[in-house]
Amino acid sequence: MRFRAIRPAMHIFIVTRGYPSAERLYNHAFVHRRVLAYRERGHRVTVIWLHRRPPQAEYEFDGVPVLMRTADDCVEVIRQQRPDVVALHAPADDFAPVIENVPLDIPVNGWIYGSEIMPFYEVTERREHNEKRWLKAKAVFERRIAYWRRLAADWPANFRMVFVSQFAADEAFRAVGRELPRWTVSPSPVDTELFRYSEKQADDRFKVLSIRPFSDWRYANDLSVEAILLLAEKPGFDRFHFHILGEGYLFEEILAPIRHLPNVRVEQRFLTQFDVAKMHQAAGIFLCPTRNDAQGVTRDEAMSSGLVPVTNAAGAVPEFADESCAWLALPEESGTIARGLQALADDPALFLRLSSAAARRVRARLSIGKIVAHEEVLMKS
Repeated sequence: MRFRAIRPAMHIFIVTRGYPSAERLYNHAFVHRRVLAYRERGHRVTVIWLHRRPPQAEYEFDGVPVLMRTADDCVEVIRQQRPDVVALHAPADDFAPVIENVPLDIPVNGWIYGSEIMPFYEVTERREHNEKRWLKAKAVFERRIAYWRRLAADWPANFRMVFVSQFAADEAFRAVGRELPRWTVSPSPVDTELFRYSEKQADDRFKVLSIRPFSDWRYANDLSVEAILLLAEKPGFDRFHFHILGEGYLFEEILAPIRHLPNVRVEQRFLTQFDVAKMHQAAGIFLCPTRNDAQGVTRDEAMSSGLVPVTNAAGAVPEFADESCAWLALPEESGTIARGLQALADDPALFLRLSSAAARRVRARLSIGKIVAHEEVLMKS
């Protein structure tokens, strides 16, 4: 990234639910990309990873110092340092001391990515599969939504919600039961230099990449498996090469039915963003079905690299991809996913057209330079 520094530079104080580390490389990586961009534009950035009862610890990731503190600690540091703006990433009821106690002359913006206020447990968990997990996720949602309903009746004058999509905003308002007092929409950015576009070749349409969490059912990896099994029954299946990477407690269970296929490669691991970008260069299609997305940054990053996403028209997906740059299957439809993979295999011109359109769409709407410039104005307003 190479950004023109702006003046005056700000002190941006970030409080986040997660941050990458050597042990968890992809933990809230979208926050880290923002931090790097803010710093490159000349801003001073403080990063606190919020913990309920952490040691007074800190570490460094990719040159960024990260402090581990409680919400009450955050408020004290904010009062001492008097930053220009406070940016909360994935706030919920555990962020309450920060949301409610930052001095009113300091703007506070809270970026919402989904489960902080949306009833994602309805698609992340299956009661018949694991009732304990379902009940726990439901209880977390009910606790969080009770907090937002209370806050909506006594909204801090300096606090604004930032949703990554209109869909996320609408779902939040439905859950709360009313529109929130101060809010806006600003999607998460994509580093289009890291996820660079190189023109795809026709044969790349047979190279299918899927990098997904297997931590819950929202990511719909089971639909990928069903689609691959449907394709396996058809002539020409051996032309495809599937490379599936991820981690999570559902990994073995979901992928078991396709592990025997010779053209399916499975790896149980996660990657740095640099590794992901490198993987993109060797593939042509990004297989990323979903049951609900507030945005879908991993899909957008793949599109930036010129991969054609094969996904479902669920959640916010239609705000970020359409038939001009992606294959959108019906919700819960593995058959339509299989037809999409087959259609791209049968029509190299279609594949190449969607590939270049995907890269253009991300650069036009989500490039990190454009989004960060917008966020600078947003945070101070």
